[in-house]
Amino acid sequence: SITDWSRSSVPPLSAPGLNVNEGDYILAVNGQEITTNKNIYSYFQNLANQVVLLKVNDKPTLDGAREIKVKTLSSENIIRYMDWMESNRKIVDKASEGKIGYLHMPDTYLGSAVEFPKYFFAQTQKQGLIIDGRCNGGGLDPVIFFRRLLREPHSYWTRRYSHDQTSPHLSVKAHMACLTNRQAGSGGDEVPDEFQQFNMGPVIGTRTWGGLVGVSMFISLIDGGGLTAPDYRIYNEKGEWIVENKGVTPDIIIDNHPKEMSEGYDAQLMKAVEVIMKKIEGEPRSWPKHEPFPVDK
Repeated sequence: SITDWSRSSVPPLSAPGLNVNEGDYILAVNGQEITTNKNIYSYFQNLANQVVLLKVNDKPTLDGAREIKVKTLSSENIIRYMDWMESNRKIVDKASEGKIGYLHMPDTYLGSAVEFPKYFFAQTQKQGLIIDGRCNGGGLDPVIFFRRLLREPHSYWTRRYSHDQTSPHLSVKAHMACLTNRQAGSGGDEVPDEFQQFNMGPVIGTRTWGGLVGVSMFISLIDGGGLTAPDYRIYNEKGEWIVENKGVTPDIIIDNHPKEMSEGYDAQLMKAVEVIMKKIEGEPRSWPKHEPFPVDK
């Protein structure tokens, strides 16, 4: 299980001191014994965000079972998302033998404000980097994140008995690719659009939703509801309307097959690994070798 302290999201059975392992059995909830006659989720009905008493064991019997107190969650969405994202990172790391990094941008707002720093700063020295913008829900202009990705080194520092450093310190020389799909919209449309504009690398996946519009009007209604509508749209330097109702077409169009996804294979992700690995091999971006240290005579 993935524990994410920055989101205050801790998988309930991963809390310190519980010592519950994968493969263990939950045998009772608040004194009610679990049987196969009912779905296990039914035992947690109306118990969201509450402390419950569980009986657990490493075998399917109450003999030798122990009791633990656990605070439940109201939803497992964040836990599943964190697991999916970390699994992707590990898949990419294994397939590239550690050469390629991975980060996912869930939106262009507060979600990525949390996730981007966690994954970006730890992977700036990778030779390749996959920016996953699939299912990106938008928010604001993603350029604030791209400024980090586009920051290349302009000079280097060296000293004895140490690895050389770049200036700026956290800069990127990696070959990059962007993933997108039809579920990415608004700022999620703008992620692959700007990726192409800035010539950061190929965009891979399916055409985006095509909902890049702006909203600044929110009207409250007396029944507690609300009303809003897009009131501004985007055009390019030539004055042409772009993206809205069109989407952004990837450089490499490839869709994920449901059967392959059910088996754990992500064709879009693996295509990005393939493309970047070819770039790393064909166009290596190595550190410059400085001339010999001067010697006083």
